[in-house]
Amino acid sequence: MVSSKSPSKQRKSAANAPLHTQRKRLRARCLDPNYASVRNVTIRVGDEIEIHRGDFGHPNSQKGEKGKRHGEARGKSGLRATVASVDTGSGHVFIEGVTKAKADGKEEGIPIHASNVVVVKVDDSDPIRLKKLQSRNGGGDE
Repeated sequence: MVSSKSPSKQRKSAANAPLHTQRKRLRARCLDPNYASVRNVTIRVGDEIEIHRGDFGHPNSQKGEKGKRHGEARGKSGLRATVASVDTGSGHVFIEGVTKAKADGKEEGIPIHASNVVVVKVDDSDPIRLKKLQSRNGGGDE
């Protein structure tokens, strides 16, 4: 970030940041039991997440006619699925099963902001990422 405390300069530097920096800001709380002392992780494709806020954070909203936005009661837990893709520019993630129908009948993913999800299982396909998470977890080279 910039050395200024001005909110407008902070927002400008966040918006004009390079993509590799914006990707690292796409973080969510980590509730994976294998990494108990890791507070948050960068969201990647393949991670299993749970939606906590928004209409898809309410289990009745998956059919499209219920949910907080439509005046129904909030649910106790949200949808749990894997990340299909990540949009670093806008800070949104696309989740498998969270789609809407377009006018021509095709399915389109609904973007969900990274602050509205929680990572419940980290994707273990990248050994370098796992090694970094183990060192952050206090495991070191054991």
